[in-house]
Amino acid sequence: MLKKSNLRFELLMDAGNGAQKAGDILIKAFAKKGVFVFIEPIIPAEISPPKRTPFSLSGAVIRLSDNDITNIGSSSDYVLVEHEILLERRLQDQEFSDNCTIFLDLGSKKRAHDAYEAVEKKAADAGYTVIPFSISEDAEAIIKSLNGNGKNMYYLGVLARLFNVDREFLISFIEQTFKKLPKDKLESNIEIFNHGFDDNLIPDDQTIMLSEAVHETEKVLLDGNTALALGIIDSGIRFFSGYPITPASSIMHSLARLMPSYGGVLHQAEDEISAIGAVIGSYFGGVPAITATSGPGLSLKQEFIGLSVASEIPCIVVDVQRGGPSTGLPTRTEQTDLFAAIYGSHGDSPKVVISVANVDDCFYVPHVARYIAEVCRLPVIILSDYMISVSYRVVDRLKQSQLEDVNDIDDFVLDHFYMNRLPDTIEMVKENQDAPGIPDKMRRVTGLNTGVTGAIEYSADSNQRAHEVRSKKIHAIRHALKTPERFGHEKGDLLIVGWGSSRGAISEAVQSLNDAGHKVGGLHFKMVYPLPLNLREIFDSYTHVVTVEMAYGDALKSTPFSMMLRSETLCNVTCLISESKGRPLKPVYLIEKSLAFLKEVQHV
Repeated sequence: MLKKSNLRFELLMDAGNGAQKAGDILIKAFAKKGVFVFIEPIIPAEISPPKRTPFSLSGAVIRLSDNDITNIGSSSDYVLVEHEILLERRLQDQEFSDNCTIFLDLGSKKRAHDAYEAVEKKAADAGYTVIPFSISEDAEAIIKSLNGNGKNMYYLGVLARLFNVDREFLISFIEQTFKKLPKDKLESNIEIFNHGFDDNLIPDDQTIMLSEAVHETEKVLLDGNTALALGIIDSGIRFFSGYPITPASSIMHSLARLMPSYGGVLHQAEDEISAIGAVIGSYFGGVPAITATSGPGLSLKQEFIGLSVASEIPCIVVDVQRGGPSTGLPTRTEQTDLFAAIYGSHGDSPKVVISVANVDDCFYVPHVARYIAEVCRLPVIILSDYMISVSYRVVDRLKQSQLEDVNDIDDFVLDHFYMNRLPDTIEMVKENQDAPGIPDKMRRVTGLNTGVTGAIEYSADSNQRAHEVRSKKIHAIRHALKTPERFGHEKGDLLIVGWGSSRGAISEAVQSLNDAGHKVGGLHFKMVYPLPLNLREIFDSYTHVVTVEMAYGDALKSTPFSMMLRSETLCNVTCLISESKGRPLKPVYLIEKSLAFLKEVQHV
């Protein structure tokens, strides 16, 4: 038996065969036992892609540890894969560790003998250990009786044995997951699981015993989109309008179940434009509102976001980023909507952009977004991404606020986003900001330029004042911002800067570089626009400042965040990692790139 404190494994199957369901069952069991987990579902972009094709790749990448995990890690130590085509496809991503063990199901080898032989040789040549296996005849017979379903339960049994998960303990989670199945089908699934567990595909001395932690605080297992939905309710937002789009749709799914119980209304709009129109209408009526979308939907919402700016009616937009442009990569991750969020609307239309780095942020960000939107009466855009939206993580039980009045927002929430309270009074373009129905307080709502009274004005001075007032709202937020989260050395040779879901990789990489004796620091932003005032002072403490971004860049094309930081500080900020491969940042890759950069600039 091998004892490990940290590892990563993958379960890969054709779409629709239940790999993610098996992964969910396994991580719930691990989490209950005190193991920290981080899961990245692999979801195909197509609906019901043809099986036994590369497009059908589906599954789960799961990282396990006896310590808190902030990212999915760099490479997988174990892989269980349904057939040779999926293995060939996943090998292309180059995310297996040097000593990776691959369990390959030979169930389709008769029909594709040469392809199996080729991919097994390719994996062996790369240094991986390939363990071919076949599902037992008894298990196959049960799977056949279920019309081909249940193979995932056999694989779950194999993995349960590999990781020494107690059989009965795991069966309890199978029963919980499939409690709506007819009794005979549930029993058949459990029987298939038992076959996988008992077929002894893995010798006892090769099984894994994971270190378990004793949690001192109560823990919960949440993914990013579910946390966002729960945070929306706890922040006092009572209206959601949206249109289904990957990877934001599950926010709406969760709210559809939960919101009515808390006095809220969920509206599925006919398109993205009507969704944000409904949100602005709700806020005009005095009901806090929010919408959620992804990049293509954000593009469609831009004109209404401009109306929110001009009319001083708040609105909150969640953008769960995916690969682009256009339809792009619906089920892959990127950080390429930054400029669309900050500068997307025509004219000078200032808005606030907040990013999230993990599940905790997803829960608390609706609170701070609502606070800023209502105090400053402008749009707030929340930038998440595919990786955060679908990844489960074990976290401390989240602190509930049950927020009603935004002025009662907990200091803990503001501190979480490195922000102080805003001034008690912030000047508005229009003095009258009352909701409808207040006697003698009727006001005009328009996208045209207005003066102090709300009357339409086209004079030069009136237009200049409107721009000045709107910009001063952003300045008030800028003055309220604290120093962003820092890691490692506060002076040194290299500062690694990022935002959003890059946090975990930066933190882990900086720690490793510091442990190796390098004077490296990290800086992570949750508030990405506006930026705090003290950045120049921080940057001047390092010889070199670089960003890491999941966005394309090259020698002639700067990445969005590095360009922003240069323009704000006039410091020489370059991009160390500028890739848009649809995959999350790997800590080991960040370490390798940092070492190569230091070697080059120091002429070692």
